[in-house]
Amino acid sequence: MDFENQNQQDSGISLADIFRIIRLNWILITAFTLVITIAVGVYAYTLVPDQYKSTSEVLVQVPINSGDDGAINYLDTQRLIQTASEFVKSDNIVNKLRTSNLITNPKHIEKLDNMTNRQVKAGIAVASTTTSFIIRISFTSTDADFAQVMADAITQIVISTDVDMFEGKFVELSEAGQPEDDSPNKILFIAVGAIGGAILGIAIAFMRLLFNNAYMTKEQLEAGTGIQVIGVIPEFEFKERKRS
Repeated sequence: MDFENQNQQDSGISLADIFRIIRLNWILITAFTLVITIAVGVYAYTLVPDQYKSTSEVLVQVPINSGDDGAINYLDTQRLIQTASEFVKSDNIVNKLRTSNLITNPKHIEKLDNMTNRQVKAGIAVASTTTSFIIRISFTSTDADFAQVMADAITQIVISTDVDMFEGKFVELSEAGQPEDDSPNKILFIAVGAIGGAILGIAIAFMRLLFNNAYMTKEQLEAGTGIQVIGVIPEFEFKERKRS
């Protein structure tokens, strides 16, 4: 039996065999696709919470110091911008946020107190580019009001920082705006679930073939046994006649 299986594997599977396997197992593949798609859809629309993001804009006033040749050192300038972006997400800013009086709503204060520094920093995002001195500070939360309050409070802490490197370097260009829906793409969740279900169904169909000792074609039978096939019984479809 092992010799026969080896011969089957050596003969390989043609493209026609692949389509035949998919056709014969279309019910299994469809079932897996539907089940996993529905499961992922339920998860995306019921268990994945909506996220809201509020963003403010801050200008970093970078001193333009040219070298002996009069050229601007853009490398040091971009390093300063990158350092400023990382500084916004530092424990220094989060700790000052906790001790400040910028958040007055008891509900928001309680929510902040129940968050660790790591959780607070996970909600903070800082965007910057290599062609601008402007950084965008945003905070994301499942509570839209809390997201806006936090983004505004963090911006105020950053602007009023007493760190020598950045003291007086930040200028607020825009306050934290109205929170925008930043939820995960639920349609994408469902699409990935459908593709994953189809792939799983096809994989199981091929696994069934792998453990199937039967020969699928005349060529496989001849290669596995070394005996020439004289005749093949074709497949027929019979239609039942209606009884009068």
